[in-house]
Amino acid sequence: MTAAKTKSAARKNRRSPRTARRGHEERLEHILGVAARVFADEGYEKASIRKIASKLNGSLSALYYYVKSKEELLFRIQHHTFDSLARALKAKIRGVTDPEEKIRLMVENHLEHFLSHISELKVCSHELESLTGQAYRKVLEVRREYFRVTLGIIKEIRKKRGASGPNSHLAVLHLFGMLNWIYMWYDPEKNPSGRKLSEQLSSLFLNGFLPRISRT
Repeated sequence: MTAAKTKSAARKNRRSPRTARRGHEERLEHILGVAARVFADEGYEKASIRKIASKLNGSLSALYYYVKSKEELLFRIQHHTFDSLARALKAKIRGVTDPEEKIRLMVENHLEHFLSHISELKVCSHELESLTGQAYRKVLEVRREYFRVTLGIIKEIRKKRGASGPNSHLAVLHLFGMLNWIYMWYDPEKNPSGRKLSEQLSSLFLNGFLPRISRT
């Protein structure tokens, strides 16, 4: 092989910074998924970082290349989950004027994510208080942002409908309570698909918690 061909082959084999970064992010996302399953199965306190490394078929040192501690894993799982939900929701409702359509998109977005990430849902529902300090505050803030976006939609619906029933803040708590406990009962072989389920839950919420005031 000539010197020119050798240099050309080396350039092809050398990953660009963007490719390397994408590879790192994909690997980290895989690690978070495995860690979420371990935390969901055993509980955060009982789960060991050694067990997570074992499930990854790797060493502790390889895992510590990506995270510094078990708490960082928990933080990343929760922060990534709610940041992803909030970003996706904002993108989906951008340009949508009907608030009832917005809440349907919110429910669809929430279920679309969590039906394929049931372990993350269980961890996020149970383990916020396991975080401390700055990690706790950062996750709390991103959760509050997701709550604020949803609360804004509910207020729009109430204004449009002149709805009675629970106040907007309480209505959002009802909605999240309905959505976040699906991991307790959802069975993909027995229950409706994600799209059908989101339609049913949206209808239940809109017609149950936020009824219209009769104009007659």
